[in-house]
Amino acid sequence: MPGLPEPPALHDESAYAAALDELDDLMLAEPGTPESRRFDELVALIEEYEMRRDGYDLARMRQLLAGGS
Repeated sequence: MPGLPEPPALHDESAYAAALDELDDLMLAEPGTPESRRFDELVALIEEYEMRRDGYDLARMRQLLAGGS
């Protein structure tokens, strides 16, 4: 599968764009397959990169969206 360099981490906009492209290709992956596991991995990598790039607290945002304070 084409994708990110190992170890998996997004270090720049080019890797970020490649991860978004790969994620798009995996949107319809069946649960429990290697493709769905890769989808989950990419989501985590993308969220972590966006958090670093944009300077927000992802855990705090999830808590607020879930109705917590």
